[in-house]
Amino acid sequence: MLTNYKGIAANLPSFQYGFRLETVYYREKFVPYQGQTVLYYEFLMDDVNAIHVVPDGCTDVIFCCDPLRPHSLLCGTILQGENFNFYAGATYFGIRLSPIQSLQIRPTTFRDLIDKQLPLEEIMKGIDNICENIALKTTFHERISYLEHSFLPLLLTSDQSSQMFQYCIQQIYRSKGLFSVEQLATDLGFSSRYLRKKFEETLGLSPKQYSRIIRFQNTLSFILNQKNLNVANEHGYYDQSHLIKDFKFFSLLTPMQISELLKQTTDHTMHLVGSRALYD
Repeated sequence: MLTNYKGIAANLPSFQYGFRLETVYYREKFVPYQGQTVLYYEFLMDDVNAIHVVPDGCTDVIFCCDPLRPHSLLCGTILQGENFNFYAGATYFGIRLSPIQSLQIRPTTFRDLIDKQLPLEEIMKGIDNICENIALKTTFHERISYLEHSFLPLLLTSDQSSQMFQYCIQQIYRSKGLFSVEQLATDLGFSSRYLRKKFEETLGLSPKQYSRIIRFQNTLSFILNQKNLNVANEHGYYDQSHLIKDFKFFSLLTPMQISELLKQTTDHTMHLVGSRALYD
């Protein structure tokens, strides 16, 4: 069920349907941090070892909580839908940063993380035994508390990202990915060429690429919450075939296939509730 999902916004982490729909006992919690919202989540891999991951403009840190093979990855946004491998039978705990927070990561940058999943200990200093400590925590809330106090201050700089990029990202989200580069440039008093150049230097992708990802994320959220597949025109697609093409590029599935996956997961979850108590 998606009743806890808040939609997408520049201060909210985006949506990964594979984490929710293709794992077992998924749960999440939104927690305010430095004026933004962090998403903590946890799931169990059942008898599969891969799930779908989609572009989202966010950054994740994922911890494997298996005491025998604890490890962690710092994951930048991908640019095309992929299948990510996980250990079958292992519990994973993660944190997803908002788009604006993703610009404040240290010591690496948003640009350098695109399409990459890097071992956390190779990127950050002073985090010895963090994976082991996370694995030893026995509850979801203990893991959240530990990361919030011991890890986030090391991961995120207190320096704010430039007002120009905060404005651009906010406008792109508010317009559901439909705000034009020309309008952004006019609002900021720059040329479109200059804005594209600064975007690519800082984010590693163009405003058009970023907007396309946000349009997809917004449409994905709407479809999964409203159960309505005929939304092409109101979400900025030329027609339904254009929407389907975009979905297959970003998610590897069509909207209909994702909707069917949601239905199967809902039925499976109801069965689990009847046969076994879910996590607290």
